[in-house]
Amino acid sequence: MGEAFAIARRLRELPDDALRRLTPDRRASSARIADFFDFAEALLDDASVARRMALLDRDTLAVLAAALDGTERQSLATTLGRDDSEVDAALERLERDILVLDDGAGPIRPVSAVAAVFEEWAASGRPGRTELQRPAEAPTSHATRPSPDTDALASERAAGAVGIVGESLHELDREPARLLGRGAPSMPDLKRLAAAAVSTPDQIELALSVASAAGLTDAISSAIRLSEVGEAWLASATAERWLRLATAWRDAIPATVRDHILTAYRRGSVDLVEELSWWYPLAEDAVVAPTRAVAAVAELLGITVDGATSGFGRFLVDGHAADAASALASMLPAEVSQVVLQDDLTVIALGPPTAELDVRLRALAEPEGRAQASRYRITTASVTRALADGDTAEDLLAYLESISLTGVPQPLRYLVSEAASRFGLVRVGTIRASADASADPGRSSYIRSDDAGLIAAISVDQSLVALGLRPSDEHRLTSRIEAATVYWALHDARYPVVAEDDDGAPLRIRRQPVMRTTLSAPASSTEPDLVSRLRADDRGDTSSAWLAKQLEIAVRDHTPVTVQLQHGERRSTFTIEPVSLAGGRLRGLDRSADVERTLPLAMITEVRIAG
Repeated sequence: MGEAFAIARRLRELPDDALRRLTPDRRASSARIADFFDFAEALLDDASVARRMALLDRDTLAVLAAALDGTERQSLATTLGRDDSEVDAALERLERDILVLDDGAGPIRPVSAVAAVFEEWAASGRPGRTELQRPAEAPTSHATRPSPDTDALASERAAGAVGIVGESLHELDREPARLLGRGAPSMPDLKRLAAAAVSTPDQIELALSVASAAGLTDAISSAIRLSEVGEAWLASATAERWLRLATAWRDAIPATVRDHILTAYRRGSVDLVEELSWWYPLAEDAVVAPTRAVAAVAELLGITVDGATSGFGRFLVDGHAADAASALASMLPAEVSQVVLQDDLTVIALGPPTAELDVRLRALAEPEGRAQASRYRITTASVTRALADGDTAEDLLAYLESISLTGVPQPLRYLVSEAASRFGLVRVGTIRASADASADPGRSSYIRSDDAGLIAAISVDQSLVALGLRPSDEHRLTSRIEAATVYWALHDARYPVVAEDDDGAPLRIRRQPVMRTTLSAPASSTEPDLVSRLRADDRGDTSSAWLAKQLEIAVRDHTPVTVQLQHGERRSTFTIEPVSLAGGRLRGLDRSADVERTLPLAMITEVRIAG
């Protein structure tokens, strides 16, 4: 009796973040919710209650099942044979999830749909109320101790995972990945990233999930891109990089299962899915799917090896993140800061390069592989890219001399000099309306060069026909396509192209993803969310709309209420069983006086459940 009435009041008292957590968790349709009473009724729906109950662990389900017998809060611990603190924690979860009512003056009252859900589950062969209340031990038969090789394998996996994420981020920096409607990268992009990281699409998807959780990527305009945090991450040491990924993994474990998962890892549970399925006997795929994802990332990061928790992984799950990073760092091979430069224009780092060395080499060379030794290749295009970033040929040669164990080979010196001599032969820029729109109406970008023959060659190049190039004069072409696209088309066609700003200074342009119109991001909604809308429409306890809604619910549910009336300077209080609300008047039975009363709604200043 009076469930919606009581819960609507409780919802109004909850902080906004607690209300927002209830909405997706219980799948309440905001379109049908106009006030807190509608919200309460949506949460009391049988399907909504069943969804939330399915995500409760055994301990909490046992308390909920026992509460159906009308047990007082003080007696629940005795009835279940558990500590008061355990029962209090379970009741706190149940109250937070709007599954029980507790006015502090009587037995705990589960909401009415709870009993029906338990009966339906029992009829389908799942654990029933009686079984859930019996003491039971979690399965531990699959716990195992790490082998002597566990930490060595784990450190290899950790370094490998950092490498996979790093290569993926570098590739995303070069060309972002398209984001599909389901929130995952497209398969062609997964394959492209897998090729760059010498990995598999499945591993790349796992790596991107933890990179996203760590804030290393941004999802903007239907594309996954390297974030500013990701740029800083790429410049940090391997153990620090691993720690950010591992901490993000731990923090992203769903709150409903986090304690049980971390406890299982402390024991070294092999079959995490089996254990979590026991702890959450009614959840099925709602717990199994996220648990498998958690376990997969743990294996990727070396937190576990074939289910056994590594030494540094145990530090992490115990909450000692700095110790975990230190333990891992002590097991990683020493990083190198010098390289071997070869006549074939390759750069060999005879060990893992330091972050500083890797970032600098990537600015002037193309990475070709990472294993026990890292390999890079210096090309005309890579030197041109470095020159566009502000280096000079002298700067590049001096840097190469400083990191080389073998000096700078003559072929490499020749390549740098040749690239510098051709640097900037072809320039691409944006046509500004204020500058030359009258000369190039409807055109977005230009290509210019002092070499008229080179401009002529570009104008007839069949691979560039999609740019719609049109000559302005013998040294200039224009296109309706934006400058970034024109730049990359010329770059891919192997022209010595440089992008420039309005002042003619070199400008680095990052490759943009090819977007399909159907994948464009929807315009952001300006509509307030459900909680903001409910708060805005709430006029307080004494508003006529709030009072009338409470009385409507009381009439519908036959809930006795105590109403307070203000007439002039006098106040009156009546406890009645409401019968109808119409014409601005409430009609109900006053049992204490054995009369039927008709009370003007305009005089009612307070309504509360009787009792």
